[in-house]
Amino acid sequence: MTSSIRILTTSCLDSNPSLLLVSPDSSKTLINCGEGCQRSFLESSSPANTNVGTLRVSSVNRICLTHTGHDAFGGLPGMILTTADVAESAAKNFQQNQGNAGGTIESRGVSNRHGPQKNLKRSGSLVSDDGMNGEVMPDLEIVGPVGTKAFLHSLRHFMRRDRFTVHIHEGRYNSSVCGNSSSGNAISKKKAKKNKSSSSSNDDIGFTVRSIPIDYVLRNARHESHCFTKQAMSYIFTTPPIPGKFLIEKATALRIPRGPMYADLKAGKSVTFTDPETNEARTVMPEEVLAEGSGGIGVVVIYCPNEDVLNGLQQSDLLQFTQSDAKENIELDAIVHLTPKKLFETEVYQTWCKKFGSATEHIALHVADTLEDRVADGGNSPFVSAIRGAIRRSFVNNKLFPMPTLVIQKEDTSTKNESRDDGEPLRTITGSPMMEYVLLPRSRRGVNTLTTIPLYSDDECAALEEEVSKSGATALSQKAVETNGHVESNTDTNDIGELIFTGTGSAIPCKHRNVTGMYLRMNNGNGILLDVGEGTVGQLLQSWRSTLIPTRTLIEEYRSRIRGIKAAWISHPHADHHLGLLRLLSERSSMCGQDDPLVIMAPPNMIAFLSEYQSVVPEIERNYIAVDSRDMINGFASAHPMAEKLFVDLGITQCTSVPVAHCPNSFAIVLDGTSFGRVAYSGDCRPSTRFAAVGRGADLLIHESTFEDGMEEEAVLKRHSTVGEAIGIAMVMDAKALVLTHFSQRYPKIPPLNKKERDEKALRDMPIAFAFDFMRLHRDSMPLASKLTPALRLLYPSDGADEDTCEVGVLEGRLEGSGVAAKDLMSVPGVFAAKDIL
Repeated sequence: MTSSIRILTTSCLDSNPSLLLVSPDSSKTLINCGEGCQRSFLESSSPANTNVGTLRVSSVNRICLTHTGHDAFGGLPGMILTTADVAESAAKNFQQNQGNAGGTIESRGVSNRHGPQKNLKRSGSLVSDDGMNGEVMPDLEIVGPVGTKAFLHSLRHFMRRDRFTVHIHEGRYNSSVCGNSSSGNAISKKKAKKNKSSSSSNDDIGFTVRSIPIDYVLRNARHESHCFTKQAMSYIFTTPPIPGKFLIEKATALRIPRGPMYADLKAGKSVTFTDPETNEARTVMPEEVLAEGSGGIGVVVIYCPNEDVLNGLQQSDLLQFTQSDAKENIELDAIVHLTPKKLFETEVYQTWCKKFGSATEHIALHVADTLEDRVADGGNSPFVSAIRGAIRRSFVNNKLFPMPTLVIQKEDTSTKNESRDDGEPLRTITGSPMMEYVLLPRSRRGVNTLTTIPLYSDDECAALEEEVSKSGATALSQKAVETNGHVESNTDTNDIGELIFTGTGSAIPCKHRNVTGMYLRMNNGNGILLDVGEGTVGQLLQSWRSTLIPTRTLIEEYRSRIRGIKAAWISHPHADHHLGLLRLLSERSSMCGQDDPLVIMAPPNMIAFLSEYQSVVPEIERNYIAVDSRDMINGFASAHPMAEKLFVDLGITQCTSVPVAHCPNSFAIVLDGTSFGRVAYSGDCRPSTRFAAVGRGADLLIHESTFEDGMEEEAVLKRHSTVGEAIGIAMVMDAKALVLTHFSQRYPKIPPLNKKERDEKALRDMPIAFAFDFMRLHRDSMPLASKLTPALRLLYPSDGADEDTCEVGVLEGRLEGSGVAAKDLMSVPGVFAAKDIL
C-alpha cells in the first residue's frame, strides 16, 4: 500500500504550482491545473525522472482548484480534452475486447479531439446535472471556488465532449457527505476491482476531501476603486485508519480457509469457521493476523494569497481538529502551502504553522502574484526535455537558437529549518518539480531524495555540447554560416524586428514542442501574437530571458515587451491556438489596465467565450477590444478606427483575413507593413488557392505542415496540410521565404522532405526553414535558417514517432484502431466540400 504527494510544477516564468495526491487505492487528485500541466505529466517519463513512476493524465480522478485564474485552470480545458479522448479510446477498446465492436461509422460514434461527435447526449456544455444524483459515475470530478461552473460552461463555445461526464462542486464541499470520496470512469473502476480481488493487500482506502472556502476582496493595483470579491479554496484530505499488513503466515498457522475470509479479516472483521483438524467452530479476530496499524493519513493544502485569507483560515472550524490532541485518529502528515513567500515568512504565518504540531511537515510552493515574484523565485523551467532540446540547438547556432538561461543549483536545498518561538524547528521543505513526498509506507515517510536532484547542471550542458559535436551538427552548421556570409548579431535593438516561435506542435502539448504561438515584433519595438496557444507567455518570457540587453533588468524588459504586445490574432477556435490568451490578458491587465487595451482579432465564438470568461475573472474586463475575423475578410478600410490603431501601434498598413478549410470559423491572415514586409500565416487548414492569391508575393509565408508527405489521406481527413502541400502553396503564392510549423506531436523532430523535382526547385529558389520552439528569426536570417536544416537533422537521427508524446494515438485523431479507413471516408461525396474556401 503506497501513497504520496507529487510536486508537478512550481512557480517560475513558465509554470505555476501544481501537485498530485496519490491515495492508497491509487486514485489521484490534481491540485490546480495551470498552463503546462499536461507537459509536466509527460515530463515524468523523461530519463531524469526514472526514480518514480510515470504519470498519466488519464489517471486523474479528481481536480481541486484553489482559485479562479489562469494559474489555477489555464490548462484545464486541454486536460479535459485529453482525458475525454483517452477515455473514449479506452471505452472502444473495452467494448471490442468484450465482443461488442462492429456496426457502421455512425453507430460507433467515431470522434476526434476537435470535431463534433455522433449520438450526443448533452448540448455541449460540461456543466450538466447528469449523474449528480450519484447514479452515474463521473469520468472526472472537479471541486473549485464559485465561478468554476461558469468557466467550464463558457468552454462550450470551442470544445465539447458530450459522452464525458464531469461532476462540478463549488464552494464548501465534503466528499463523504456527497458520496464521492473517489471518482473515475466505470472502466477504470472495473479494472481496479479486478486487481483488488487478486491482491493480497488492502488497497481500497481513498482520500476524503473537505474544502475550506474563504471570501476576500481583491483590489486592482492600478485602479483601487475597482475591487472584486474572490474565493480562496484550501483543502483537507484524510483517510480512515490504515490497517496493518495482513500476515499470511499467521493465517496459515491458524488454518483459516483461503478466500473471502482473508478479505474480511483485512477489512477488520472477525471470521468464524470450522477448524479442519479439530472439527470445531473457531473465531479469529483481525488483530490475530494483522500487524499493528496506524492512524489515517492527513494532508492539508493551504491557498493563502494574503493576510485577509490567513485570518479566515485561522478561524476555520475545519482546521481546528488538525491542531487539537484528538485528531479523529488521523495523523497530520504534511501541509502544502500555496502562499507568497513574503507572507509565508512573516511571524504571524510562522506562529500559525507551529500550532499544527512538530510532527507535521510543511511543504512550501510559493505562489507568484506578479512578474517580480516570479523573477525573485529564480526557478528553472520544469519542462526539461524542451529546454535540453533548446540547449542542443543553441550549439548549432546560438543566434537563431539562443542558449536558455539557467540557474545551476550546486546542492539540494529542498529542506530547511525555520526557527520558532518555542525552540522547536519548523520543518520546511521547498517543493521542486517532480519531487515526491512519501506518505505510505510509514517507514519511508518523507521526501524521496532520489527526486530532488537538480534539473540542470554544468556537467549536463557540457555533455549536450559534446553530443552535438559528435553528431557532426556543429561542423556542418559552421560550413552553413561560412557559405551564407554575414548574419546580423544577436543584439536586440528597437529598429530590428524579429519572429519568435513559442510553440510549433499541433493539437496537444508534448515534451519537445509546445502548442502553436508566434511573436512578431515590429521595428518600433511593439509586437503582435499570431495564435496564442497554452503556455505562450511563459515561452516568451524564457526566450526574452535568453536575449536580455545588459543595460536593462529582467523586470524592465518583461514589462516593456508585454506592454508592447498590442494585438493578438486567433486563427480558429481550437483550444491549442488560444488558451494562452488567459494569462496574456491577466498580465497586461496588471500592467496596462484599461488604458491600453489589447486588440484581439478572433472568430465570433472566441469573442463569445471571452465575454463570459470576464465574468469569472473580472480583472480583464474592458482590457481588450474584440474584432470579428469575418469583418476583416476584405481588410480594413483606411478610415476604419482599427486600421488606424494597428498602423499607429504596429505600423501595419493592411490586415486581411482569409477563410480556410479546417473547422467552422477558420481563417488565415495576411499582414502588410510588418518588420518582415508582407507576412502570410495559414493557421490550420487544407491548402488554399484563395489564401495563395491574397498573399501573393509574400516576403514570408508561415504555413502549417502537420503531416509528412505520404500522409495526404490523413491530412485530408483531419483538414491539415502535408509538408509538400505547404511548399506547393508557397510556390503558387510566389513567397520569398517559407517557415513550416505546427508539426504532428508524433514527429517531434524534423519531417522528411520529398525528393520531388518540384520540391528540389523550391529549395533552390526559396529558403525553407523548419520551426522549433524558441527559434528566433530576423528578416535576413532566413537563408541561414534554411541551410541549417541538414545540421539540425543530425540532432534527431531517429525516424520513428516519440511514444511518450501522447498517451493514446486518438489524441491527435489517429485512425489506427477506429476501424475507419481514410480512403473510405474520402470516397463519400461532399464530405469535405467547402464552398469558396478550398
